[in-house]
Amino acid sequence: MRKMIVSLCGLLAVLIAVVLLAPAATAGPAPVPLPEDDPFFAAPADLASYRPGQVIASRKVQVKAFELPVPAAAWQLVYRTSDRVGTPTVTVTTVIVPAAPWSGPGTRPLVSYQTAEDGVSTRCAPSYALTAGGQGGLTGSYSETPIIVTALLQGWAVSVPDYEGMQSQFLVADVAAKAVLDGLRAARQFAAAGLQDAPLAIWGYSGGAFATANAAQLQGSYAPELPLRAVALGGLLGDVRATIDAFDGSIAGGAIPMGMHGLDRAYPEIGIQQYLNPLGQQLFATMKDDCLFDAVPRRPFLRMRDIESVPNALDTPAVAAMLRENSPRHRAGTPTAPVYEYHTLLDEFAPIGPAKDALRNYCRGGVAVQQDVKLLGEHLTEIVLGIPGAIGYLRARFAGRPAPSNCAGLLR
Repeated sequence: MRKMIVSLCGLLAVLIAVVLLAPAATAGPAPVPLPEDDPFFAAPADLASYRPGQVIASRKVQVKAFELPVPAAAWQLVYRTSDRVGTPTVTVTTVIVPAAPWSGPGTRPLVSYQTAEDGVSTRCAPSYALTAGGQGGLTGSYSETPIIVTALLQGWAVSVPDYEGMQSQFLVADVAAKAVLDGLRAARQFAAAGLQDAPLAIWGYSGGAFATANAAQLQGSYAPELPLRAVALGGLLGDVRATIDAFDGSIAGGAIPMGMHGLDRAYPEIGIQQYLNPLGQQLFATMKDDCLFDAVPRRPFLRMRDIESVPNALDTPAVAAMLRENSPRHRAGTPTAPVYEYHTLLDEFAPIGPAKDALRNYCRGGVAVQQDVKLLGEHLTEIVLGIPGAIGYLRARFAGRPAPSNCAGLLR
C-alpha cells in the first residue's frame, strides 16, 4: 500500500507539473500532422537500396520544450533501419544543435536521448512531441522535453530517435536498438549538422533506458564504427516479464493491454489475442492508438488474470520466449563503453533486481559499470532526481576522465 501511495503521489506531481507548464491552446499555426499522416515520413519504393542509417529525407524544424521554442538548429531526418526480422523500414530522428558555438575541448559531442516513447501510436513519438508540443497531449516524450533541453545546455548536440518505428512497436528490443544506432549514423552523416566527428553517448530513462540498453548491447556487433564514450541508463527495465508483473494490479495496470500491441505487431505469428478473454479483447481494441498516459486511467488496478483466456498466459512457451527475447538481462552482447545506471531501491514499475542482473552481465564482460541506487523516491521522482548524476557522468566521459566502477559490489 505504501508503494502504491508513493507512486500515485509521484504520478500526480508529474501530471500537475505538465498541466501548469503547458499553456492553454490558442489560435496559431496549422496543427502538426501525426507522423503516420505526414508524407515526409513515407518509405521510398527503393528502400532496400539504402544503407542502414542512410538519410532518405531531411527538413528543418522548430523544436520546443512544452510550448517554449528551443534556441537551436533542428532537423528531422528520415533514415533506413530495419524491423525485428531484418526487413528494411524507415523511422525518424530529430537532431538538435545548440545555437551557441561549442566552447569545450575537441569537437561538439552528440548524445542520443531516448525518451520514454511508451505507446502504440506515433502520437507518442518524440518527433511529434518536439514539434507539436501540447497539441499532442500528455505523453512520455512530451514530459521529457526539458531533459533534452538540459543536455543542450551543456553544449551537446542531441539526437532524439522515434525508436519504436512507424508501427510503434513498443518493447521490441531489436527494433529499438537498431533505430537508436541507425539514428546516430544518420545524425553523424548529415553534413548540415556538422557532427561527422562527434564523440557519442546514449541516454534514456525507463522505456528510454530499455531502448538505450538494447542499443548498447547490440552496438559492438551492429555498429562498431560508432565512437561511443558512455551509456547512461535510468530506471532500467531489465526484464519485460518482471515489468508486466510490476504493473499487474497497480494503479498503472491499464497499460498492460496497450503494451501488447507493440509485441503483437512484431510477433504476429504468436497471435497474442488468442490469450485474451472478452474483456481483454475489448481493452486491447480500445487501446490500439494509446500512449501510456491514455491507457493508465482507462483501467487502473487491472490484473492479468482479469483479461487472460487461459490461466498464467504469460507462462505459455511462445509468450514466455518472446518476453525473454526482448529483455536486456537475457540478451547477448555487452556495451563497448562504460555504463552509468541510476535507480531507486523501491522502484515500483522497473524492479531493481532485473536491472542489477543486466549490469552484472556487463561487469562480467569487462565493462566499467557505476550504479547509483537511492534509498528514497520511486520510479517517477527519479526521472528528475537522476538528471544531475547522468549529466555529470556524461560530462566526465566526454572530458576523457576514467570511468568509475562499482562492479565489485554488484558481483558480490
